Amino acid sequence: MSKKFVQDSNLKPVCSVADVIKLLGMSRAQFYNLLSQGVFPPPIYCVRTHRPLYNMEMQVRCLEIRESNIGFNGQYALFYSPRKPKLETENAPVQKSKPPKVDKTLQEFCDTLGKMGMTVGTAEIGTALKHLYPDGMGSRDHGVVLRDLYKYFKNRG
Repeated sequence: MSKKFVQDSNLKPVCSVADVIKLLGMSRAQFYNLLSQGVFPPPIYCVRTHRPLYNMEMQVRCLEIRESNIGFNGQYALFYSPRKPKLETENAPVQKSKPPKVDKTLQEFCDTLGKMGMTVGTAEIGTALKHLYPDGMGSRDHGVVLRDLYKYFKNRG
């Protein structure tokens, strides 16, 4: 039995297959696949409960197999490196700078005025609306507002 693994880890005298899988840092499916290929030693079974178990010697052997890449059957076995836990900053979604939110109404006015031959941006339209309607547009008809904007920009230029 390797003293390195006994000293470095908290091995139990007897543990379940799930505990060995956690100890090895692999998925259940990968472990059972390698177990069926003979890479890991088969578990012993409790006579009373018929539950598969690994004693301390078998746990150490599984850890040695994982480290040496030489299976229980004597063949080479390659293992993926266990994933490193992500830092909290890596888990947080990346904040991308969003383009400034443009009001749909302003964009519609911009598009319509563009079709009428005027080249104005949404910022200019916002400024013009503040000048034309200091208290806000309220429930004014958009056609009337569009007419006022057209006159405003026509007289300005």
